[in-house]
Amino acid sequence: MSAQVGTVLDGKYEIVRSLAAGGMGEVFLARHLHLDELRVVKVLRRDLVTDPESQQRFLREARLATQVKHPNVAILHDCTRLEDTGGFYMVWEYVEGEDAHRRLEARGPFPVPLVLEIGIQALRGLGAIHTQGIIHRDVSPDNLMIFTDSHDRMRLKIIDLGLAKTLAPDPRFEVTQTGTFMGKLRYCSPEQASTGEGAELDRRTDIYSLGLVLYELATGVLPFDGAATPAAVVRRAERDPLPMAGRNPDVEVPEALDGAILKALARDPDGRYPDAVAFIEALDEVRSGLGGRGVVPLEIAGPRKGDGAPPKEAGVTRAGPARRPPSPSRAGELSREERADLLAQIDRAARRVREATKVVKNAEDALEHGRVDEARRIVAEIERASPGAEGLRRLRDRLADIDELEGRRARIAELERLVTGYIQKKQAKLARLALEELLDLYPIHPRRDDFESWVELLQGESEEEARAAAAHAAGREALADGDLDAARRQLDALRRTGVEGATEAFESEIAEAERSAEREARSERRRERFDTALAAGDWRTAERELAALEGSITRVGASALAARLAEAKERAEADAAEAPFERRFAARLAAGDWTGAREAARALAARRPDSARPEAMLTEVDDREERQRHDAAVADGERQIERLVAAGQADQARLALSILLRLDPANRRRRAFERQIAALSK
Repeated sequence: MSAQVGTVLDGKYEIVRSLAAGGMGEVFLARHLHLDELRVVKVLRRDLVTDPESQQRFLREARLATQVKHPNVAILHDCTRLEDTGGFYMVWEYVEGEDAHRRLEARGPFPVPLVLEIGIQALRGLGAIHTQGIIHRDVSPDNLMIFTDSHDRMRLKIIDLGLAKTLAPDPRFEVTQTGTFMGKLRYCSPEQASTGEGAELDRRTDIYSLGLVLYELATGVLPFDGAATPAAVVRRAERDPLPMAGRNPDVEVPEALDGAILKALARDPDGRYPDAVAFIEALDEVRSGLGGRGVVPLEIAGPRKGDGAPPKEAGVTRAGPARRPPSPSRAGELSREERADLLAQIDRAARRVREATKVVKNAEDALEHGRVDEARRIVAEIERASPGAEGLRRLRDRLADIDELEGRRARIAELERLVTGYIQKKQAKLARLALEELLDLYPIHPRRDDFESWVELLQGESEEEARAAAAHAAGREALADGDLDAARRQLDALRRTGVEGATEAFESEIAEAERSAEREARSERRRERFDTALAAGDWRTAERELAALEGSITRVGASALAARLAEAKERAEADAAEAPFERRFAARLAAGDWTGAREAARALAARRPDSARPEAMLTEVDDREERQRHDAAVADGERQIERLVAAGQADQARLALSILLRLDPANRRRRAFERQIAALSK
């Protein structure tokens, strides 16, 4: 029997309509006839039924799915073989909602609070998958189903483990050929695209893919242009992703969310979050910074419960098993031996049926009395001896339901241990996250009030510790800046938090800083006295202060001060040697004896050939002599103008004034001369 619309698989799954067709199989919406519940049936494609590798991959998906029991991962209900084709089919939980890809195309970028909620729930599911030693390898928006629960809260489930891979070296689960790319180019990690080159994958490849998904859900675009082309995928290993801020001008992305997602998109896996828990903590911190969880309206397009199933009056025929036409009668009568042999076969068949029925009844009794292990053993014996025994499938279904219930109980117990452990370790954030997951799984938990009170109390203690840490950090920063008053104020704030241990240690740090500041102040005063003595030529005082400083400053600093002292002494000695020449030079200069002044400068040059002073002296003599000649020429010009004015020679006086102004443009008597010459011209 093939999976066609209207047919019934194994007497209980009625095919309602086709949902999708992929590389490995076809997906249908089906109704469980006995439970009146919608399910999803995935059937191995008819043309792959005889391909051993395709069968192994199909069964691998089922085997891996049975290892994961988590509210954020779709549940596998059943897996069996089709009688007519020999192919396999799986029965999955039906999620009434829409995938993230379809919603993004229909409505554009998601609100930031919704992106955070999707990311946290998806990471919870990935964490459960990774805990079983499995990586998904196909994290993408169309594999994230979004729906609302009975309380109108947004929920998410990860679907399609068709490309999942166990990290354990189990040949039953690894059927991918070496060098074959598995996944979607648009959302694969750099190392996933390089698997053909020997790259090893771990859980961080799923972290990267989810980072790409969240980036796209928030902005509507991916962080790389041409992200679905092989060349663009190669560039991911060579370039950092573009920041989310400004990627879409119509979308505002908080800086904290940008940083959290870009860390997940680090090119080097060692630069990413090591696991799903670390990524959850980062997103939860962003969510806390935005003011808590909040309520985000969620509109889900797609069928609601019961949609898509044709009404009973629609005339859908439920096909039963085909009847075989009666075999043609043999010609003639049976011989006595043949009749005896046939009766013996019938008797043996009837005996096997009675025995199988009795064993099935024993298994059912064991289940009724809670002896599950005994029931499993009996079912295993029936499967080996009589795989088609009546009631066997019913037993399998009951055991599967028990497994699901036990898995749920085990997960609840595990979460209870996690919550208790995180509370004992005072890890408030992790305790709150684990408690949220526990209450999602078991809303009426008998210890709910106790757990919530403890987490709330722990959160308060964590806030006090955070305030203490902030005061301590601010105080240490003030110490680094040398602001002891500000450090003391932060110490008072630290005392008010009541956090033990931190106050005493920080008080010791401040005391040590104050002692260090006092030592530096003493050293500074000694440096000032050293500088004063050096300027005054008081070598003894300078040497005494230098000796006192050597114990409180670095060796390099002490050497620099000693060099300054030696240089000052050398300069003083040079000044003393040059003094007689300076006095002789000054006397000759004052007397206007330019020749004598030059001789004094040359004598100093002969005595101190390395000194620059003689050259300066000669320059000064030249300047003074030139200035004297200039002043004499100006005085002579002024006297000539006075004589010409007195003689009434206006033109000659005007010419003499122009010559004087070329020599001395700012002559102090210019205005007077001009008035006198103008008066002569009238």
